[in-house]
Amino acid sequence: MSLPARTVTAMKPIIMLRHRGLVWLLVSLFMLPVLLGLCGTVAPALGFTPTFAPGDGFAQILTDPRLLPALGLSTFTGLLATFLVLAITVMALVCVHDTRWWSWMNAAIPPVLAIPHAAMAVGLVFLLAPSGALVRLVSPALTGWERPPLDWIVPDAQGWSLIVGLVIKETPFLLLAAIAQLPALDVDASLRIGRTLGYAPARCWSRLILPRLYPRIRLTLLIILAFNLTVVDMAILLGPGNPPTLSVLLMTLVNDPLSRAAASAGALLLVAVVGLSFLLLFALEIFVSGIARRRRQSGVRGHGFSALRVLGKGVVMLILSTSLVTMLLLLVWSFTRRWRFPDAFPAQWTLSNWSTRTDVLMQPALTTLIIAMCVAALAISTAIAWLELERRGAAPRLDGIWFVPLLVPQISLLFGWQAVALWAGLDGTWWMVVYTHWLYTFPYVILILAVPWRELAPEWGHAAHTLGAGDWRVLWRVRLPMLIRPLSQAAAVAVAVSVALYLPTLLIGAGRHQTLATELVTSVGGVDRRVVAALAVLQSILPLLAFVLALMVPRWQSRRLARQSTRSLTRTAVA
Repeated sequence: MSLPARTVTAMKPIIMLRHRGLVWLLVSLFMLPVLLGLCGTVAPALGFTPTFAPGDGFAQILTDPRLLPALGLSTFTGLLATFLVLAITVMALVCVHDTRWWSWMNAAIPPVLAIPHAAMAVGLVFLLAPSGALVRLVSPALTGWERPPLDWIVPDAQGWSLIVGLVIKETPFLLLAAIAQLPALDVDASLRIGRTLGYAPARCWSRLILPRLYPRIRLTLLIILAFNLTVVDMAILLGPGNPPTLSVLLMTLVNDPLSRAAASAGALLLVAVVGLSFLLLFALEIFVSGIARRRRQSGVRGHGFSALRVLGKGVVMLILSTSLVTMLLLLVWSFTRRWRFPDAFPAQWTLSNWSTRTDVLMQPALTTLIIAMCVAALAISTAIAWLELERRGAAPRLDGIWFVPLLVPQISLLFGWQAVALWAGLDGTWWMVVYTHWLYTFPYVILILAVPWRELAPEWGHAAHTLGAGDWRVLWRVRLPMLIRPLSQAAAVAVAVSVALYLPTLLIGAGRHQTLATELVTSVGGVDRRVVAALAVLQSILPLLAFVLALMVPRWQSRRLARQSTRSLTRTAVA
């Protein structure tokens, strides 16, 4: 029975007030930790908390002889890795698009993205180390080595291993973001027009497509740049130890009560480094766009070079193949009993690496799974609430603020969060870990859901309202089923991000919550390689299963709807 029109009109102010309250609540839950984190980092650095962080933080960090080498290493590896990621992404689009490799590349990207950073780093060590799989495959037949060579080490002192790892892990991320934007640019039409005017395919991309594509992937590139400059887990596993990167150096300082002020000051310096790197990227963008504008005006057609196209295809396929090979190598090591150098393959296999170490493997895996499922459910529900409020006109579009935690270095926020949590007595609690994970997964969920949610035709909801359905019924019976595919993808991404988070779990959890990420990073170098491989495999399996379910759930729903439609038609025919 519907309410009278006069009653509905009287209730509208109350409903709008509730909506605005929910809007402020969601914004506060997201932005308050960011502000508290920054304040909690600034205060110790400036000496405002002498009991918690004694001393002058900036004086301590600036006089530390390790600062400049660590700063130089972080800047070198972060900027070079980001440049290579962008260059390889452009190369992939130009050389692989509209070829028989295009579908294979699109199919290979999701499983590669599902591999967590720490697992990828461990697999690269197993692959590229002097005693790794590559050397074993060619020894001793081609190299004559009966023992691992001593000419190089992984990780190396110059940071090249870290650069390789960052490029392999981040290139598929930027490539996926670029591919998602291609349908809106009508690439095929642009290529046809350009080739009709006599331009080579590469010139069509540089003159007609890339200038429109880059602004759409700029935010993703900034997120990658911030991550490459401040990464911790991959820097521990692949980066040099003396000097370490700046983020790893700050992690060593924060564990010393007398150096917490220096760690906070260093975290602010890291924010400055990221900000200057953003400005450098913007300056390069202006410089390159000016050159590109002049080249477009010149009208030079140019010629395509088949050798460069082959090289581009080879580089892209090498990166994706290396990612998949590292996963296979981890799986092999997890079932290996004996694999002596220089044997190309294990001499003995066993299941005991899994069966006899269930306490080491299953407890972190269970903790990781529970946290990831709770975080995914929380991120999906809050994203739906915000987008629905936005659709009803109760909330503005605040796309910019959701990505602040991804653009600000994790260390710079987490040092402050840890200080506030210690002061409030919330340090190490389970729900604080979940809350922190939510802050880093929510932006990705919003990024995936925003476009399909906003572009869904409102006529479906109007039709349901005409039939007497209320707002909640329209949401559950119309909008959510029609958006099941992006919802499944967003849930899978939320699980993958939560499983891979190392630093938030370590600092906010105070070491009390053992997840696969924390156990994997702390186990490398001190535990049997077989156990490390098993931990990495488990950490990779959880996101892979999430992405498999994200593919299967829409298919199950379509089959269920088809069966229901068939039954309805059958009943109608019988009647």
